[in-house]
Amino acid sequence: MSLHGTQIRLSTDVRAAVQERRSIRSFRDDPVPSELVRELLVTASWAPSPHNSQPWRFTVLTRRADKQALAVAMAYRMAAELRVEGVDDLTIRRQAERSCTRISDAPIVILCSLSPDGLATHQEERRSALEWQMAVQSMGAALQTLFLLADQEGLGTCWMAAPMYCPDVVRSALDLDPELSPQALVLMGYPATAGKMRARRSPEDAIDFR
Repeated sequence: MSLHGTQIRLSTDVRAAVQERRSIRSFRDDPVPSELVRELLVTASWAPSPHNSQPWRFTVLTRRADKQALAVAMAYRMAAELRVEGVDDLTIRRQAERSCTRISDAPIVILCSLSPDGLATHQEERRSALEWQMAVQSMGAALQTLFLLADQEGLGTCWMAAPMYCPDVVRSALDLDPELSPQALVLMGYPATAGKMRARRSPEDAIDFR
């Protein structure tokens, strides 16, 4: 399948793709072609969304300076909030350094934001809030699609929710439209190490037939 000349090999075994995908936090230095990233995002945008609003907006960071500026800005906010919670300085410094390194070193960093464009508006505040909740849910659908597509191309991904905690910081660091609501970062690149298989509870515990 291709929309821009880059071939994407869709898995014939979706179940295996879902079960075998792992989060990757360490990447090789090999560059990831911009056209491949674009193709992955275009295809992921076929995910379902409320009223077909397609509320997601993707900002792709390729320059280390931009990734580092964002990472440092978020780290400062994180440190301030952890300090208020009584976390000791050594732990704060380690967490901030780990986060900055992880983001700055990723070959591709994708900021995933939501736009209110296309969402239904209602006089009742509760219904408007539910419209936004549906948009947030649809972002999850788009991201899962992106992760699976990337995995099929030999790319690793890591989902970071940090932007949700400091949307104002993210908008300022990247000079974003004030209407955009930052939701997540996706780190992407060719894996340096295999992802870890973590223990999971039995899926049957979450299923209830009536």
